[in-house]
Amino acid sequence: MRSLRSRLFVAILGAVLVAVGASLALGVVLTRDAVRETIQTDVEAQADAFASQAELLPRPVQAPPGRPGVGSPPDGGPPPVSVLSLREAAARLPASAVAALRESGSADGTAEIDGRSQIYAARRVGAAVVLVTRPDVVSGDDFSRYLSALLIASGAAALLAAAVAALLARRLTQPLRRLGAAAGELAAGRHPEPVPEEGTEELDELAAAFNGMSEQLALARDAERAILLSVSHDLRTPLTSIRGYAEGIEDGTIDPGDAAVVVGREAARLERLVGDLLALARLRQGVLEVRSEPVDLAVVAREAEERLRPRAREAGIEVRVDPGPAAAVADHGRALQVVSNLLDNAIRVSPRGGEVTISSGPGELRVSDRGPGIPEAEIDHAFERFHLRSRSGGIGEGAGLGLAIVRELTEAMGGQASVENLPGRGARFTIRLPTGV
Repeated sequence: MRSLRSRLFVAILGAVLVAVGASLALGVVLTRDAVRETIQTDVEAQADAFASQAELLPRPVQAPPGRPGVGSPPDGGPPPVSVLSLREAAARLPASAVAALRESGSADGTAEIDGRSQIYAARRVGAAVVLVTRPDVVSGDDFSRYLSALLIASGAAALLAAAVAALLARRLTQPLRRLGAAAGELAAGRHPEPVPEEGTEELDELAAAFNGMSEQLALARDAERAILLSVSHDLRTPLTSIRGYAEGIEDGTIDPGDAAVVVGREAARLERLVGDLLALARLRQGVLEVRSEPVDLAVVAREAEERLRPRAREAGIEVRVDPGPAAAVADHGRALQVVSNLLDNAIRVSPRGGEVTISSGPGELRVSDRGPGIPEAEIDHAFERFHLRSRSGGIGEGAGLGLAIVRELTEAMGGQASVENLPGRGARFTIRLPTGV
């Protein structure tokens, strides 16, 4: 019994059967006590009534016309009402009842009288005893028939419970079966239809979580394909260039000095791409060491400008540093890498003759450019890998990893990275880091 549906069926049916059994047992006990108490009360009332008129009753008592329960029973057994002497009462009643009659003048209870289980009430009136009896139906055939009917009703209820349990188990497991089928489709590499969000609150949450996961996996697969295409393109282009110039040198059609310049530039491009991929992989695995130390972000801004000054000069871009008091708690080397990536991105997308500004403040660095800006629909994805690799307007395409590294490094230092479009033209990237205050 490994299926959830079977287990739910057994669990629900078992719970219902336990409840029915407990109710049946409790009902039998309560019913028996209630019936016996009702009979006992009636017998006592009759005994009191007959005792008040004992001097008018013959021995043995015969029931007055139209008064049920008084006189000899139809089966010829002892009459339900008798006026006896104390000696005769002692012969029919248990010793405890006789003692109670002698002491208090009354006795009530259940006992074997004349070979039958009887509920009795005895009242002493002078030297006589009024005895009223009723058969103890709780221990007789009548109660057995009642128990049989009760058991039949309980059996019918159990069958109905089994049918309801089967329906409930089927209804509860049906969403899980659909979810399992969709998961199989997903595992096979296909994109399943969204699972309907129906059933209990927990099943709704599970279906919603699965649908979200399915969408994220679909996006991840698309991103993986885009990454493979982008990386293959970024690797193939410099390698093709290097190979072409190498063949030109071999054929003697290209000057070795010119070829060396191109080969060096393309090799540097490959080095940056491989370095970015390795940095991202280490960040995702959590093995890239990030320190926490006091850092002056104004110094970091000037160092980034000095590092990329030759590249800016080659692109015809003016880089202006606007430093201010900028204390922060970060890793100096990683912060420099973040600003360098942002500055490199800004230089790449800015048109020749444009300007890039680096400004700093307490726990904050901003890099602004006058490039094409970012489409509003793309701003939320600006820091995703390969997403903005084709921003136009600059001196060429990047690998599309720089901004992803910026976000990962910034978050590793406990900060946040954001981007916004500037009025008119351009974009501003902002890095916020802890200040330690």
